[in-house]
Amino acid sequence: MVNERVLSLALDLTKTSPRSPRASLGNYKVLAARALDKCRAELAGTAGSYHFNCPLDRVFFRFTAIDSEKFKAFVATGASDQEVGNWISKESRVQDKSKIATWALLFQLNPINLILDGDDWLHRRKQGA
Repeated sequence: MVNERVLSLALDLTKTSPRSPRASLGNYKVLAARALDKCRAELAGTAGSYHFNCPLDRVFFRFTAIDSEKFKAFVATGASDQEVGNWISKESRVQDKSKIATWALLFQLNPINLILDGDDWLHRRKQGA
C-alpha cells in the first residue's frame, strides 16, 4: 500500500514532466528534485515513460554516494520536499557546499541539458499538457 502522502505529492508523469534537471532541492541545485519527482511517481504508479534511478539519477546518487534504494525508502514515508532535502544533506558524503556548487555549475554547463529540456517539452506536448 502506497503512503497517502506520497500519492498527494506525486506528479502524474503520464500527463506532465518531472521538474527540470536544474530545479533546486535543499543544497542541491541540480538533479535531486527531478529524481524525487520520478521516485514519487514510480511509488504512486504514475511514472509513465519516466524511470526512477535512470542513468541521469545515478549521476546524482554517485556524486552524493546515496543509495537509491535508501532514497526511495525515505521518499516512501511521505516526506515533503524540505524533509527530503534535509535527508539528502545529512546522508550525502559531500558536505562541502563549494564542491556541491561547482558540481552543479558543471552540470548546468553541459549541453545535455538542451536535450533533456527538449525531451520534456516533447513529452508535455505529446500528453497535451
